Amino acid sequence: MIDSLRHQIEDLRKVLETKTNQLEAVKKINVDFENVRSIVLPDNEMFADGDRIFHYLKDQMERSKILKGSPLRSEYNVNEYTMFDRHYVYQLDTGLGTKPQDVILRRSDLSKELNEVCDEALRSLNGGPERFKVSPTYRFTSEDFLHGMFRTERDIGTQYELVYKPESSSNVPNKSQLFRVTLFRPFAPVTHISSSSTDTSETIYFIVPLQGREDTFRIFLDYFKDFCIPDGNVYLTVVYFGNEALSEIIQLLDELSSKTGFKHYQVITMKNEEFSRGKALQFGASSLNVDDPLMFFCDVDIGFTKEFLHQCRAHTIAGKSVFYPIVFSLFNPSLVYKHNEIPILRDRQVIKSNNGLWRDFGFGMSCQHLSDFKKIGGFDLTIKGWGTEDTLLFRKYTQSNTMVIRSPVNSLFHHWHTKHCDKTWATEQYESCLRSRARTEGSQLSLGLEYFQLKAELESKHT
Repeated sequence: MIDSLRHQIEDLRKVLETKTNQLEAVKKINVDFENVRSIVLPDNEMFADGDRIFHYLKDQMERSKILKGSPLRSEYNVNEYTMFDRHYVYQLDTGLGTKPQDVILRRSDLSKELNEVCDEALRSLNGGPERFKVSPTYRFTSEDFLHGMFRTERDIGTQYELVYKPESSSNVPNKSQLFRVTLFRPFAPVTHISSSSTDTSETIYFIVPLQGREDTFRIFLDYFKDFCIPDGNVYLTVVYFGNEALSEIIQLLDELSSKTGFKHYQVITMKNEEFSRGKALQFGASSLNVDDPLMFFCDVDIGFTKEFLHQCRAHTIAGKSVFYPIVFSLFNPSLVYKHNEIPILRDRQVIKSNNGLWRDFGFGMSCQHLSDFKKIGGFDLTIKGWGTEDTLLFRKYTQSNTMVIRSPVNSLFHHWHTKHCDKTWATEQYESCLRSRARTEGSQLSLGLEYFQLKAELESKHT
């Protein structure tokens, strides 16, 4: 038995050693980027057997546009680079939590990637051909690095261009040269990880906080009737604050039930409570007397399609993942359609830059199982009004072992409405409300045109 284990360990050691040598051999692939015709793998026994992975990597490098230019269909097909220096990365796609100029260390994956690239560039400079060396004794350091750029071809790999200027030592015979290093990280073949199935009959429990807004709720129920009730596996919980319009809300639900036969709903009333979105969702979740329900926290001003039900079920797995869709937020229709007739609401749900934006700063819509919600501690019930409670819950999930699935979706739309920000709210909550209001009013183009038109009108009045 012991001898058998020893043999197995030795066999594993040999396999590991072989794979390690193969990876090192890949790094020694030599490409003449100035006069490239093809890529030649080193004369190495690692490649004697024609290992498919190395032929694949060779093919990836030959296909890449780092080797030569190629005609594009239009100027919009240019694959732009992202530039970086020792401290910052300069990017076009800013997204949540990032800026046009952002600190590299903010993203640990990006920091590790660029550090690895810079280390490899230094090894290439200091160990490369003599014609690339400043002098026999000079060694490049990180102080010589000026800037770098990278871009990714989705199906091939990532290209890096790094520029160095020797000046980290006084013993430099010629400081007038710039040295450029081109590196390439080819993508490996697509690898199957797992397969699973999702039961489309799993019930989704909608929980909607509400206070007043009878007309908006009527629109919400129209969406619910057309896209959710036909699914047959949905349950609606409305958590209502106050007495105003409560009878009208109940009447709308009764009318829906009589027309469609839909009975799977409840109204939880909190008549003497000050409105709190977090408290509403918490109470709604605790009211569900079923085994670990799949919940969808939803606002009343959200429009959706039937595809969302599939997305919610597919990406929310109890004990493993929660789904935080990024909603497309529609702009003020009076700005979008200023010179045209405003279409009906559903016809406005078109994903275009002048129609709205991805609400990557919002975390209110989410699918999660009750067990995960309880495990994470639920909402902070001290927060009043709208906002902040969803951000804090999202933050809890990101700091746990639960996987957060975050993606723009083509199935959820936040309908524009006037937004009131109460100065009595906590500072962070109030300022968050103002930022949200400013970002969702209109596109930069629409607001800019509106500003210059108003300015021109004022100037004409004074002349």
